[in-house]
Amino acid sequence: FPSAQVGLPDSVENIKDATSTEIRSKIGRGLWMLQDTIEVLFQELQPDCIVTDMMYPWTVDSAAKLGIPRIYYSSTSYFSNCASHFIRKYRPHDNLVSDTQKFTIPGLPHIIEMNPLQIPDWLKTNNIAATYFEPIFESEKRSYGILYNSFHELESDYEKLSKTTMGIQSWSVGPVSAWINKDDEEKA
Repeated sequence: FPSAQVGLPDSVENIKDATSTEIRSKIGRGLWMLQDTIEVLFQELQPDCIVTDMMYPWTVDSAAKLGIPRIYYSSTSYFSNCASHFIRKYRPHDNLVSDTQKFTIPGLPHIIEMNPLQIPDWLKTNNIAATYFEPIFESEKRSYGILYNSFHELESDYEKLSKTTMGIQSWSVGPVSAWINKDDEEKA
């Protein structure tokens, strides 16, 4: 990771390490700088497909260059991805008279109410973070499919909605997070 080239300390190279918008932006630039190096690796390995985290939106172009599918991994859920999709698409929070006024997220199979204070700032206003996320959402649309950290029995309504509304294949591979930071005894 090109920490020094983007002005970060050596140990900061992951979005979870970001303590400010500025650091998050530098990490994002560093992730984009990996493209050429990773594409050389892809050329050498000649993979049948690319499974990549959402934070590497350029891999959709890398996969296209190789003529292979790119599968996008979303560490969130079907529900959160559908809610985010419909909030971005319909912007039900626009034109409310206050930040505490509630709105219903359109398009969902259940009534989910929120207020603008519960929406990330990048979704409410056009700022630098919004320009960071836009390529991620665009690459999702161009991907072969999405892997979700979920399972059918938990989110069947939203799994179906995702497949029919968003127009992209998806598979449940969760709960992946159950394996993080656990030793063998805890995993068992």
